[in-house]
Amino acid sequence: MATTSQAEAQISQALQCPICLETFTRPKVLPCGHTYCASCLQSHINNKVTHSKLAQAYFPCPVCRADTLLSDPSIRIDQWAESLPVNSIVSSLMDVSTRKREVYNCDQCIKNGKELLATYICKDCDRSMCMSCKQYHDGFPALCQHNVINVSDEAQTCFVIPDMSTIEACHQHSNKRIKFFCLDHEMPCCNTCVILEHRKCERVISVNDMLKSFDINKKSNEIETNLAMFENHLKQITGKIKENADTIQKDKSDILQQIHSLKAQLIAKLQKLEEDVIAALERNHKSESLNLQTQDIDGHTLITSIGNDRTQLNLVMTHGSVVQKVIMLHNLDRNQSRYLRAITEYQKDIKDVRISLDIDKTFPAYVDNMSKLGKINILCKHLVICSEALGTKVKLISPLKDRKAVKVSEFKVKLSSDMNVCHITDILHLRDARMIMVDGTNFKVKLFGQNHECQESMEFLNPPWSVCSLSDTEVAVTIPAQKTIQIIEIKDKMLKKREITTRFECWAIALVTDQLVITTDGHIIVILDTHGNQIKTVQMDTNQSEKQLIPHLIKADTTNSVMYISYYTAHKLGAYSMTWDVLFTYTNQDLTNSTGIDIDREGNIYLCSYTSHCVQQISAEGKFIRTLISNKEENKNPLSITFYTATDRFILSYGWCDVVEVYELQCSQQ
Repeated sequence: MATTSQAEAQISQALQCPICLETFTRPKVLPCGHTYCASCLQSHINNKVTHSKLAQAYFPCPVCRADTLLSDPSIRIDQWAESLPVNSIVSSLMDVSTRKREVYNCDQCIKNGKELLATYICKDCDRSMCMSCKQYHDGFPALCQHNVINVSDEAQTCFVIPDMSTIEACHQHSNKRIKFFCLDHEMPCCNTCVILEHRKCERVISVNDMLKSFDINKKSNEIETNLAMFENHLKQITGKIKENADTIQKDKSDILQQIHSLKAQLIAKLQKLEEDVIAALERNHKSESLNLQTQDIDGHTLITSIGNDRTQLNLVMTHGSVVQKVIMLHNLDRNQSRYLRAITEYQKDIKDVRISLDIDKTFPAYVDNMSKLGKINILCKHLVICSEALGTKVKLISPLKDRKAVKVSEFKVKLSSDMNVCHITDILHLRDARMIMVDGTNFKVKLFGQNHECQESMEFLNPPWSVCSLSDTEVAVTIPAQKTIQIIEIKDKMLKKREITTRFECWAIALVTDQLVITTDGHIIVILDTHGNQIKTVQMDTNQSEKQLIPHLIKADTTNSVMYISYYTAHKLGAYSMTWDVLFTYTNQDLTNSTGIDIDREGNIYLCSYTSHCVQQISAEGKFIRTLISNKEENKNPLSITFYTATDRFILSYGWCDVVEVYELQCSQQ
């Protein structure tokens, strides 16, 4: 058991905001479980949210990047933080930390005219007791199961139990309590959530059934161990950053010594050159020092957040109800993968920085002709930290190319009004977790909600083909036979806003740096602005055989610097720069009829092969990695593939099929 000073230190750490690193003021908790000062969170929201009127109000968590979706998008942006719930656990801890330690007398003894110090408190009776009165209290069968704690030594510091009711509160319906878990969506639900959002989900279980699926104490110990390892690993990284800052400070001193030695040889003539190189040194040193300082702050921010989770976990496991423990463990279990991703992203940018000076080789013989004294170099290499902190977790943070694709669910996309078998040619996942599906055979664009239930459909006179997002509230859909692009507003419902007419049949479409890139029926790319004005056309190849290619879909990478086009009849994938230079052309003997494309968060490319019944995974350099999914035995033809926003899940549709499948890239041990 922790000592009094250790307990106080834990509480002090739990009350530290990961953003300002000061004690919380008006602590606000996000659905992912992370807590921040209201003012710090509002500043973060102001920096991240650029639109004043959004169809969906959301912003990313500063630590784990999980989106927080506000239930009421009409709230002004400057009031978003205030509209979030208060973290009652943190608030209670703040009350405890500011309350002076008191000396308690036994309540029963006071009634009997005595004054004996209380050494126990019954939290159910809310009474202080001495040893004798405790024995009398425990002698009653009805009272022997009460929660009695010792208020001496370390327990005296933390005997006030925080209000943990917010753990059970539903984030969608704050006046409801969590009663169920939807395993299809991996989220807790209240009664209202189950009725409105999850009534068609197959795996909705009660909290009591969830209790039976794992050992609470074992899961708590596992999470505590993992969080401790993450924290220790980050501490090692920040320690290396401090060492690096000291090292480059020494490098700076050494270089200055070199400079002054040279200065003694040609003081008069080299005065200006000396000033220039020192200025370059100071500028580079300042830049790298600021980088290291920023990395150090980011590391400590993660450490603080993980420490907060550990403290709250220990408090809930010690004082919370069984339901509260389950919910807290569920929330923190999800946070582990977010921490792993955050640590991986954080660590890959950490470099061992050195500064050196290259003396101009012409100096000895050509002093009079020298144009510079030297050049400041920044030598960076990736920092390798051999630590046991993540040694047992290597598989959890394995690259996506090493993970297996596991089918987690499937759902129907055919509506009662559909006359034909569905043919989903393109899928767009929106930031608010809804999906747009383009159904060519039924001439429809369909809007699906988070629960995979169709909310609305829009019918056209001719088959739609491809879709891309223009903003949070607008999408563009191509109608090849009409030579038009339909702009649709997406809010609670879909609404046709305007139409763009082109000279060509518009097939695949993508938005790249505020320009619409469209493939046509020929081997020509058309570039339009978002109002439909043609900027230019690009003839991809003058070879007559190449003109017969049929572009199927186009996707841009996350940096909008590379565009990928799949060619159905050529059985290949082409990668192009923004100036439409060919970066590479990918072909494979097992690739026939290229269709859907998407790119994961690590830059790997996923290409559907329609008649080969498979999905291939390709590196960002255009090298074959593996056949990720094969459906030859089931004779299913992959048509389109789309990753969920900021996750490792993707949707796969098949030609002439009324069902789409949801896959997740999982580590082998999951």
